[in-house]
Amino acid sequence: MNYLDTTECFLKKYNQHHSDISIDEIVKLMLIDMENGLKGKPSSLMMIPTYLSTTGQLPLNKPVVVIDAGGTNLRLAAVQFSENGLDVLKFEKHAMLGVKEAMTGDQFIDKLVDLLMPFLQYSKNIGFCFSFPAEILANKDGKIISFSKENKITDYQGIVLGESMNKKLKEKGYQDNINVVVLNDTVATLLGGPALKKGASIDGQIGLILGTGTNCAYIEKTANIFKINCNTMDEMIINTESGMFDKVEQGYFDKLVDNDSFNPGNSKFEKMISGVYLGSVINRTIKQAARENLFKVDEGILNLPDFTMVEVDNFLRRPFGDNLLANATSNLSDKELLYYFIDQALQRSSKLVVSNLASDILQMDGGKSICSPVRIMIEGSTYHKCYSFKEKINRYMIEYVNEKLSRYYLIVNDSDANMAGSAVAALKNL
Repeated sequence: MNYLDTTECFLKKYNQHHSDISIDEIVKLMLIDMENGLKGKPSSLMMIPTYLSTTGQLPLNKPVVVIDAGGTNLRLAAVQFSENGLDVLKFEKHAMLGVKEAMTGDQFIDKLVDLLMPFLQYSKNIGFCFSFPAEILANKDGKIISFSKENKITDYQGIVLGESMNKKLKEKGYQDNINVVVLNDTVATLLGGPALKKGASIDGQIGLILGTGTNCAYIEKTANIFKINCNTMDEMIINTESGMFDKVEQGYFDKLVDNDSFNPGNSKFEKMISGVYLGSVINRTIKQAARENLFKVDEGILNLPDFTMVEVDNFLRRPFGDNLLANATSNLSDKELLYYFIDQALQRSSKLVVSNLASDILQMDGGKSICSPVRIMIEGSTYHKCYSFKEKINRYMIEYVNEKLSRYYLIVNDSDANMAGSAVAALKNL
């Protein structure tokens, strides 16, 4: 059996092959939606102004509190910057509220405030990294737009995060007001770059999250943000909410996953890329291949439960090891075929990721000189932990961004980027 030919023929039949993805075409469509979003015209990209920039001095040895509400975890910390970098004074990690059990928006705020109160002894200034769509207000508070990534919080319409937290604190007997700056995780990742990676000559910055969900932020000239009137800043970070982009045609298995999700029809781009969905896409792909008798022993594949990218990574690293997918394939032929199916899925998703990054680079007109590249800060377990994924992304970045567009970039990461960026936002807006 020619495993590559077999998988390619099958995937093309279901419109799931990477050759169906044209980076050029997606970039053109994404740039149109970006422009429309900046103008306040109908667009699948929200292009949310943040009223934040990377300029300004960073106060040292001044504690602030950071909340990081992500797709999987909820982290709280008291931190400060010193000459040595970011110092963590207190830290806690919990499961993200609304993932394991459904709750209302009011219950979310109530539980969040309970967790926050022990940290207020350090500071009343809060950098709130909120990894879901939110309208950022001129006072830098944030109004929830929606929850994604299979989060089950309901009845959140109209909730302004900082305002609601202050109200809830008063109900619990806390008299002082807290100052809350709300920012998206991509924005926090971007802001963490200058704080943690100093001294580089750069021409533009991007923050990318590729983990449970996906999203991008970049720096835009304020004069191009026609939907707001802001004369106090020359440039501003834009949260694109790129996971909601809807101009890419879904494949057959993408549609199955979308239809079975908590929010069918929404966040289509995210459902083709990110960790919370990609394992399910692969699951449905290989089960259909088993029904069509492509595997020699199909019972193991057909009996697989839902699995995540953690199980996918385990198999790619140890196809003969003791893990879920390895145990579902009892012979070399089936292991080879499964490996090819996964490899093809990652290649397809990699092209989508590169389309997103290339669009941001072109929109900001950055990276024109090899001496001053665009700095791309990347956070997220799917990018950093899934075997061979980042290598595939790097390959397409070289082929498309370097060789075709003649643009230059530098990919960096730091495990503290989100926390550092959230702290920066709070410190610069005391």
